[in-house]
Amino acid sequence: MEKRKNVEDFWEIIHYNYDQIRYAEIKSSVVISVYSLFFTAAYTLDVLDDENVYSLNFVTAWDYLTLCLLLPGIYFTLLAFTACVRCFLPRLKQSALKSPLFFGDIAMDNKDFSEYHPKFNSLRENPEEYHKHLTHMVYVTGNIAFTKFLHVNTAIKSLIKSVVLFASYILSLYIIQLF
Repeated sequence: MEKRKNVEDFWEIIHYNYDQIRYAEIKSSVVISVYSLFFTAAYTLDVLDDENVYSLNFVTAWDYLTLCLLLPGIYFTLLAFTACVRCFLPRLKQSALKSPLFFGDIAMDNKDFSEYHPKFNSLRENPEEYHKHLTHMVYVTGNIAFTKFLHVNTAIKSLIKSVVLFASYILSLYIIQLF
């Protein structure tokens, strides 16, 4: 009973890590969706605007000042999109431990089920080696979740900065129209 509980603890941690991986990817998707909504609204405003307020002429100093809001906004947008892509496709360190528990190692190291089955059975019969592979799986999934959350946090921070800068840019364009 104690061994079974010990193994269940590993699997609970692994499932928790997978949930965190999924949450990070959902948050990354939300960041991209917010950008889609924001750019759709900005485009709609431009289409509905008869004065074509988004055109940059660089005639006055105000045009250059608004550019100082636009360029960092574009930078943070690119940074957020890059972070979202990295969240979906993180580069991870290669693992030196080949494990019959990882789907990639199962597919790459075994020709068919008849080759895989004895490896898996021998691993299950050796509790210390099985725990080692489970610990490794916890470690790898934890690193994946951490890496994804680093990227999604960068994306969220960049989203906030870029939305503030773009909103300031749009407001500055309408403010100049009042004068």
